[in-house]
Amino acid sequence: MINKQELYEYQLNNFKLKSGEVVNLQLSYLAFGNLNPDKSNVILFPTRYAGTHLEQGYLIGNNFPIDPNKFFIIIPNMFCNGVSSSPSNTDKPLNGPNFPLVTVYDNVQAQYLMLKEIFDFDKIKLVIGWSMGGQQAFQWASYYPEMIENMISMCGHAKTTDHTYVFLEGVYAALTSDPEWNFGDYDKQPQNGKTTMARVWAGWAHGQDWFREKKYIDDGYKNPKEVLDKLWNRIYYRKDANDLIAMIRTWQEHDISNNDKFNKQIDKALNAISARCILMPGKNDLYFPPEDNEIELENIKNGELRTIPSSYGHYAGAGKSKDDLNFINSVIKEILSN
Repeated sequence: MINKQELYEYQLNNFKLKSGEVVNLQLSYLAFGNLNPDKSNVILFPTRYAGTHLEQGYLIGNNFPIDPNKFFIIIPNMFCNGVSSSPSNTDKPLNGPNFPLVTVYDNVQAQYLMLKEIFDFDKIKLVIGWSMGGQQAFQWASYYPEMIENMISMCGHAKTTDHTYVFLEGVYAALTSDPEWNFGDYDKQPQNGKTTMARVWAGWAHGQDWFREKKYIDDGYKNPKEVLDKLWNRIYYRKDANDLIAMIRTWQEHDISNNDKFNKQIDKALNAISARCILMPGKNDLYFPPEDNEIELENIKNGELRTIPSSYGHYAGAGKSKDDLNFINSVIKEILSN
């Protein structure tokens, strides 16, 4: 279904980033489904790290709660993912390593401008996302509480933790260790660095249970070596290295309170969330552990925790198993029925 949808482009001229830099950016997005006359059935589903609109179809379908026959669905591509404005598709002087830092806050501000100008929306029935998409859902619910009726963050944080920052710095160092990297001014893609980065990431993404229970066999791999050789070695080969680095920096800088509205007061930012809020960590996600969401919920008035009882680690939010997908869809169905 996603492959058949038309990709739209929204031009942001003289867009002021949180850093103060003023740039021209292009936001690419999908918009499809049936919009009610009163525009009360809008679902916003932002993308994740290294993902695009093409990976968002796993929660959308005629037999799923997010049904295009019942809802109007918008999928904005995160900046730096190679579809919206990114280091890889921007002309000089902002191409490659010269591309500016674009924060989660900047992504949400751009999405807000697009939704208001193109569609004139006042309400969003549900904003939902996995991983960095979940970060954007947090930012939306906090900064624009009057617009957001419901929010689901799957394996996401309101603020990147110190531990996650360090994990990301490790994968950054792995990618940039390739001699071809050349501080981002490369002549050809540093593929060896991408493989090294992916092998580091492989030990974090699934978690111990997935390996201990040999879930990789269910996914078609004979042993952990095949997981590395067949899944992870080339997983980032089709991605641009500067795009991957830029998204890491976006992730590391994430903090829903780091703006003029909340002035780095995370408790104040969390308290601003008025939507019904369901946080859905994976039970053994190594970089978005349930404990972090539990701490955040102490300051969310209408929030609750629904831990995905999955062995897939961070990938619990991606619905990689039938049980995970059913669990996620049951929560979506519940929140949309209100």
